[in-house]
Amino acid sequence: MKLFLALLFLSLQLSADLKVGIKPSEPWVLFDKNSSNPKGFSIDLWNEISKRLNQKTEFIVFQNTREIIDATKRGEIDAGITSITITSKREKEIDFSHSMYELGLQVLVSSDKTSFNASDIVSEIIDNQFSLIGLGYFFLVVLFVGLLRWIIDRFFTFENEKIFPQNFLHGAYDSFWWSITMLVTFETPKTRGWARSLDLSWHIAGLLLLSITTALVTAAITTKTITGSIKSEKDLIGKFVASVENTAPIEYLEELGVNTVPVKSLEEGIELVRIGKVEALVYDGPQLIYLKNIENRKAHKKVFEVLPISFNSQSYGISFKKGNPLVEDVNQILLQLRESHGVEKSFHDSLQQKWLSQN
Repeated sequence: MKLFLALLFLSLQLSADLKVGIKPSEPWVLFDKNSSNPKGFSIDLWNEISKRLNQKTEFIVFQNTREIIDATKRGEIDAGITSITITSKREKEIDFSHSMYELGLQVLVSSDKTSFNASDIVSEIIDNQFSLIGLGYFFLVVLFVGLLRWIIDRFFTFENEKIFPQNFLHGAYDSFWWSITMLVTFETPKTRGWARSLDLSWHIAGLLLLSITTALVTAAITTKTITGSIKSEKDLIGKFVASVENTAPIEYLEELGVNTVPVKSLEEGIELVRIGKVEALVYDGPQLIYLKNIENRKAHKKVFEVLPISFNSQSYGISFKKGNPLVEDVNQILLQLRESHGVEKSFHDSLQQKWLSQN
């Protein structure tokens, strides 16, 4: 009789729905007005996990990550999944699965803030692409080519085709300026032989140099247009920056010394950026990109931009109460879902393509 009751209790435990805590967090967990079932990256991932565990799931909705962690700690839910950052501080309270997604923090700004001026562009090109040594070498090459052209003019050119003074100092001076102007123009008298070959070769070299310089300027303008005055997390110091309260991103910003403005949701943070109350919104990159795309589509123009910088790398995990035996089984499944089979994408890669596309 006791054995029968034990087996009955075990079967009831196995057939019981797993209670899984979630919170609204696009694109990880979304709620559709036309459906009672949540959807998103985390929902699809957990549904596949529960399918392989051969157990049903009851989703319990919470308002924020802190509530999910507290419920996990008290054993009110079997697991928590959404966009929960794995941190050493949280690991002291609960157990985490292997990483379900790796990401970094990014910065959302108003498109109006991604402006630039000419002095910024010139300064950036000089700082990043040129050096005093490089400019010195360029000066020497220009001087050498000018002197070579004077020598050809002096000793290997017919009298009626000479263009430089015969005197060395005067000739060297004129040939130096010839060397500079010939880089961008081909204003020279008709010549023959060695003189014509050097004139043409040096002008072609000048065109190539001009093309490279144009490419550098274009790249600098593009970068400056996108990033504005923020190139790394250090540039956030001294600015008013919004981030969601009681989350890992705002804790990192506070440690960095940024003037943080806590908000209850990313939507509230976006609105503060829109009206200019803060200069930027910092949070997990995929969520910012997802919401940025939605806002820009609504406005039918580029209203917000997520800067192409990422910092403070972190991982999302699934939360469990300390000692929960589900952790090992879930970890095995997470590893399996990342494995691809031949040319076929892994389940994890398919989820990324479905929910985290940047387009």
